[in-house]
Amino acid sequence: MKFVERKVAAWHEDVRYFDVIDAKSGAFLSGFYLDLFPREGKYNHAAAFPVRGVSTLARRTPLSVLVTNFNRTGLDHNEMETLLHEFGHVLHGVLSRTDYNSHAGTSTPRDFVEAPSQMFEEWVRREQPLSVFAKVCPDCPRLTKDDISRLEAARRYGQGTRYARQWLYAAYDMSLSLDPQPSLAVWKKMESATPLGHVEGTMFPAAFSHIASHYAAGYYGYMWSEVLALDMLSKFSKDMLDPKTGRFYRDTILAQGGQEEPADMVRKFLGREPSSEAFFKEITGRR
Repeated sequence: MKFVERKVAAWHEDVRYFDVIDAKSGAFLSGFYLDLFPREGKYNHAAAFPVRGVSTLARRTPLSVLVTNFNRTGLDHNEMETLLHEFGHVLHGVLSRTDYNSHAGTSTPRDFVEAPSQMFEEWVRREQPLSVFAKVCPDCPRLTKDDISRLEAARRYGQGTRYARQWLYAAYDMSLSLDPQPSLAVWKKMESATPLGHVEGTMFPAAFSHIASHYAAGYYGYMWSEVLALDMLSKFSKDMLDPKTGRFYRDTILAQGGQEEPADMVRKFLGREPSSEAFFKEITGRR
């Protein structure tokens, strides 16, 4: 597809709007807004919001907005990763072609919704896609192979602690869902069993908003989505910018929104059963 910037009315002068065009046919597909920079009173995190979900039966095209609070003078590596992650959600919305609005875009089961975005983060870690910046910003500094390697090493530092903590969060969420008990007592017991232990006086459950906001027993979905994301990435291993693979991914995964079961979509895209092999290579540093 192609992105074509248009001048349209928006809620602030910083906001930019783009049409999404099918590169082969020239057909209009959808559109999205970019609201990238901070200002007083603005939502202060990063997120992609569906403004209008698709419905092919109603001839309704999708529309999304990406809201961030980036540095105007340039992005650091974490911000770049955030940009690609949230834009992955935008792509899921603007490229979905579901019959019904209730299945549009990211209206998927909770344990799949992050997979397309987590996969897209990988484009900011690899030399081939990063080289594209030479085309869009000829005067920008170039990341060398050594730069990319050092950024990756910094990202991977402490991975064991991070994944162990994520497992603990998911196990805690599931424990409360299967056998409801006083939340702090359960947390103390589970955290005390970890190598780092529990610090008396701390109350992590009081700040763990995920367990009270739509996730039910689904916090595990963050890691499960990453399993699927890294597995799907294997289709791009030979060429991360291959248009044929990209089109197949668009039609098989993004276009389907929530109208097909995630396992069926992933199976069709990969041509095999999903596997956790790539995930374990990632968390052990052996990829």
